[in-house]
Amino acid sequence: MPLRRFRRQYEQLSQFERERIIGMMEAGWLARRVARQLGHSDCVVKRCWDQWIQEMLFTRRPGSGRPRQTDQSSRRPPHRKKCTRTTVSSVVIQVQVAPSLGASVSSRTIRRCLAKVHWGSWRPLRVLSLTPTHRPLHLEWCHARGNWTAAEWSQVVFRDEPRFNLSSDDNRVRVSRPRGERLNPAFALQRHTTSTAAVMVWGTIPYKTRSPLVLICGTMTA
Repeated sequence: MPLRRFRRQYEQLSQFERERIIGMMEAGWLARRVARQLGHSDCVVKRCWDQWIQEMLFTRRPGSGRPRQTDQSSRRPPHRKKCTRTTVSSVVIQVQVAPSLGASVSSRTIRRCLAKVHWGSWRPLRVLSLTPTHRPLHLEWCHARGNWTAAEWSQVVFRDEPRFNLSSDDNRVRVSRPRGERLNPAFALQRHTTSTAAVMVWGTIPYKTRSPLVLICGTMTA
């Protein structure tokens, strides 16, 4: 199982979490129960408790590595940048926030700060550019069939004439958003709909099967 799924277990304890661990342990909780409650590993909880027993300290020991360039308050600018412009990369944010922080930060630090607030990099949802007239009609169609049964849907055949674009298209554009917000219109990108070199095919999708694709030469109307 990838280590990224257990990222929470490898993060450093905050001051508040250290105080909670000490309080739970003094209340008689087992280290395993405390670790499960806070989402950390047993070793992290035991080390925090041992430090409290031996040194009566609940703050993080000073490390020997490179000092941090960001603190809790300085991690907010990258988050605000992503909230206003969801498609900018971490390198662009690095250049924009460096003057306000007064120190050079790496793009990896930017991504780590965004991960702290549960903002990840995802492929955007591609949507059609619907007009204000189209939207209520589509919504009305969906509401009218919201309670249909499988027997009713089996009488419906969907058809489509998709066009596959042959020109260059930057599909590497990614957006930063919280988990579970894929359908949010703020994080969606409209698809390219202008006339370009493309191939059109036609096909139908009944309830339990599908038709073969038919190549369309030229234009096709309803």
